[in-house]
Amino acid sequence: MPIIGAFAVRRTWRLFRKRFDELRLSPILDYRKASLLDETGSDFRFFGGFESISDETLWIRSDAFTVPVDLSAAKVFMLPIEGNDTLSKEEGVPRTIRWKQVSAVSEGARIFVGGRARNKKGRVCFESRREAPLIVILYDGQERSLLLRAVRAGRQKNEYWNPVTPYSIALGIFAQLLMALSFANRPAFSSAFIASITGAFAPLLPILPPGLLLTALSRSAWRRGRSYRALRDLVRLPLKHLGEGATKTMLPDGSTYGLVRMNDERFASIASIPTLPPEATHTSDREEWYCYGVLREDDDGKLTVTEPNDPSAIFAAAADEPERLAARYSRRARLLEISASAALFSGVLLNMTLAYLLIDFVRKAS
Repeated sequence: MPIIGAFAVRRTWRLFRKRFDELRLSPILDYRKASLLDETGSDFRFFGGFESISDETLWIRSDAFTVPVDLSAAKVFMLPIEGNDTLSKEEGVPRTIRWKQVSAVSEGARIFVGGRARNKKGRVCFESRREAPLIVILYDGQERSLLLRAVRAGRQKNEYWNPVTPYSIALGIFAQLLMALSFANRPAFSSAFIASITGAFAPLLPILPPGLLLTALSRSAWRRGRSYRALRDLVRLPLKHLGEGATKTMLPDGSTYGLVRMNDERFASIASIPTLPPEATHTSDREEWYCYGVLREDDDGKLTVTEPNDPSAIFAAAADEPERLAARYSRRARLLEISASAALFSGVLLNMTLAYLLIDFVRKAS
């Protein structure tokens, strides 16, 4: 049962990242776009601050205007508080909250909403569709940091421990104890009795010595694997805008976004640019780096890379092609996850063997 819950939790966060990655390509809702909306509407993004909430309707204000958001079927998340150097540290898991909790936790928070906006009885509002619910994210810090933080943080730290785990463990212990009691007074089934007692305490085995050392190694490897999965997703972010094989595109605000390599003869200059992923230490020559941002071409055909106005468009330099970097991080993550699973299984097996021998010794001695 915990394994089933683990797959369900991983799928939930995968869908969150996928939907958020899709929504960042949508236009940012402003007064002009809002005035052109009809009853059908389409997907938009909106950044603002908390104004008020009542009857499942959240009001968010930006510098230009205020828009209502219907939270009745929305997915509402709260990102962990941004640290001083949050992009180089492991993010916590976003917390799912109910609409009634929004007012209690939204003081001073910024709010992102993505999904369908439509004209409803003369007023523009955000509403969920059955197949595509709204995503509402409460966060602190800069709008530009939201994308990287949401992609990095949007994954469970420990998939094994999920909402199903406590109930499945309790049910398993109860079933194993019942089985052990049925064999208690039957000498012919002494091995089955010992195995049932051992199985009843199996959830405690990973945290008992000597298997505890292997469990600690497993948790360390799993955390590192989680970090590499996050890095894999981060380096793929520019590809969402460009698409396969493309080197430039048009952002929703009309600016030209694209890729230029520093050793390209058209490359002219670039402002101070962060690396992708942010904490990566690249050893390759900077002239070979892949730079992503808004491209500006002068009269001589030279390209300058500048920071996009769109906070969801990546402005960064990577030391290799994103797909090659992503494949590298994916392989490391897979190896670490296999190592973590092997270490955990070995620790549990070791403790189960020792527990079986100990219970057998006590039974025979008595």
